[in-house]
Amino acid sequence: MAYKLNNVAVMVIDSNHNHMQLIKEVLRPLGVTRIAECTNAKDALTYLENNVVDIIFTEWHMDGEMDGMGLVDWIRKNPASKNVFVPIIMVTAQSEEWKVMKARDVGITEFLVKPFSAKTMARRITVVVENPRQFVRTDDFFGPDRRRHRVSNYTGEERRKDMMEKGDQQMSDDAVEKLLNEF
Repeated sequence: MAYKLNNVAVMVIDSNHNHMQLIKEVLRPLGVTRIAECTNAKDALTYLENNVVDIIFTEWHMDGEMDGMGLVDWIRKNPASKNVFVPIIMVTAQSEEWKVMKARDVGITEFLVKPFSAKTMARRITVVVENPRQFVRTDDFFGPDRRRHRVSNYTGEERRKDMMEKGDQQMSDDAVEKLLNEF
């Protein structure tokens, strides 16, 4: 990645101070210096009322009344949101397949599994910079197109029907990336 990210405004939302510090320590060598920190969704929404950011990193579970999923839903669907198109990277240890799919369906752009490496985080940033996806609006969804690859002549079995029935088996970061790239 040969980008100058010094003008990129990033928001990190995580209740765990150590996890937030780790994300910031990975972002700084990539050139990111404009980092807003929030420890809960309420503080993040307050910040976003008056500020526009370029990338959001959010944890799924956090302190307060709203979790990361609720935050993403608000950012994507609330008419007051000034950041509806911002790339959102869910950073969490919650890597069960059905949770990855649920996060995708609420409108995240990328999914980063904890623990992660600096290389993996840089890869996610590269994806959102080099491959911005069109946004889709339907009756119950607004967010980046969930299909990463378009296959116009697909004739195979529809696998999405039973995804939620597969249980709580944790997936590796590579497995998450492979799963998201199938669509």
